[in-house]
Amino acid sequence: MRNETQLIIGRNCIREVLRATPERIVEVCTCHKLPDDSLYADLLQNGVKIREVQKKELARMVESESHQSYVAVVKRREQPDLKQFLKKSQDADTSVVLMLDSIYDPQNLGAIIRAAECFGVDLVVFSKNRGAAITPVATKTSAGGTELVPIIAVSNLVSTLKAFQKEGYWGAAADVGERSQSVYEFDFPNKIVIVMGSEGKGIQPLLSKTCDFHLSIPMLGNIDSLNVSQASAVLLSCCRQAR
Repeated sequence: MRNETQLIIGRNCIREVLRATPERIVEVCTCHKLPDDSLYADLLQNGVKIREVQKKELARMVESESHQSYVAVVKRREQPDLKQFLKKSQDADTSVVLMLDSIYDPQNLGAIIRAAECFGVDLVVFSKNRGAAITPVATKTSAGGTELVPIIAVSNLVSTLKAFQKEGYWGAAADVGERSQSVYEFDFPNKIVIVMGSEGKGIQPLLSKTCDFHLSIPMLGNIDSLNVSQASAVLLSCCRQAR
């Protein structure tokens, strides 16, 4: 059963699962039992099994103090198969995919997936070997986005991008280099894979070379850059605005 379940934390994240797919919740552990606690009341109303534990036990379960007094054991979501997704996308007029390279900070990962959910991304793709996994901290930071957005972990980002391009997608890398064009002046294709890299090393060279376009976000203030989650939100917003 352990491999079939995962732990999620944070009130917003648990609320989203309770709202969207309550049947996935196996049990909720909490150290917070108050009559006026709306989440606790909603869990009871939905017949969710609740187990009362000490606060230190919650922290031990998820190796984090940021659980907001709630840890939920949920059944893992069935994630889409890449070939099936590509086959299904053949009939779509528009599609936005977000590809993540070397995002090692789980909070950044969670914030990016939150933006992906807010802007209606069809799929998030990240590397099994080059980046953070979907941890409880990432689920909390995503405000439930990790439990709503289709996500695929792949072995090779370059070959995956090429598979998308073969099916009519264009790859656009977030890049501050000389070859980049302003995201505000870019004509977004109907089907696009937006590639985001780490704040330190950026996108791996071969993946960047495989992309069809390179986009930058002009900075007007004294600080010369955004973090990767902020940049992802800007790019996704511009992409959606262009539709």
